[in-house]
Amino acid sequence: MRRTVFAVLFALTIGALLGENLLYFPLSVPYMKELAAGAPLLDMRPGYTPDDAYHLFDVLGQSGRSAYLRLLWTIDLLLPALFGLFLSSAIGRGAFPATRSIPLLAAVCDYAENITVTTLLLRYPLHQPPLVQLASVFTVTKLVLYASGLLLAIGGFLFRVVNRRLERLQT
Repeated sequence: MRRTVFAVLFALTIGALLGENLLYFPLSVPYMKELAAGAPLLDMRPGYTPDDAYHLFDVLGQSGRSAYLRLLWTIDLLLPALFGLFLSSAIGRGAFPATRSIPLLAAVCDYAENITVTTLLLRYPLHQPPLVQLASVFTVTKLVLYASGLLLAIGGFLFRVVNRRLERLQT
């Protein structure tokens, strides 16, 4: 039963991530990138300045900013939970189960980032540099924690596989 749940979680996560990032439909990454004249959205950047954020908001225009808000409160409500749960589950199946909360913390940072960016979008054209800096901290932290979770999941899996093979060789 656990394997089936994990397989379903894996399929949903990979399908959602690939669909959101590779397919073209309203609110997909390619669609939003087109609205932003090729620039990545804030949550896809490894940090940004207030000038970067407000330049993006200017380029997006009213319709692009509205689409960004819809993205944050539809698709981006599901993806952090899905990705965080999947990585947490994957880590739990590996050699480092004590670290399984790391991707869940990443998801919390992802939601905090979404709330902060939402506030910036709703208050636009008012500029609030400290709030942009806070959003950027959430973004960087989220990316580092998700990457750490991915490395722990892969490393834990490989560590268990190697240990099992070594144990078989010794017996």
